[in-house]
Amino acid sequence: MKNVLFALAAVFLFTGCVSQEAFDALQNRVAALEGQVSSAGDAGSDAAAAAQAASREASAAKAAADRALDAANEANERAERMAETCCSRK
Repeated sequence: MKNVLFALAAVFLFTGCVSQEAFDALQNRVAALEGQVSSAGDAGSDAAAAAQAASREASAAKAAADRALDAANEANERAERMAETCCSRK
């Protein structure tokens, strides 16, 4: 894309349609746009890394919640067994 723009600008420059100042301005605009694209790419990479970290944290939180639920179920079952043992003697 950059090469095409430079080639087009060079054709205009050689035909006299574009001054050197206009060519330099176009070149600066292309460089600025390339910098923005690069920044956007970096931001996208950072966002992807943050999403992966959030996914790992969510998986860890789910695993902890599952362990807590299992422990609560086991405690409930023990309490029910104790209640049955205690109450069946009466």
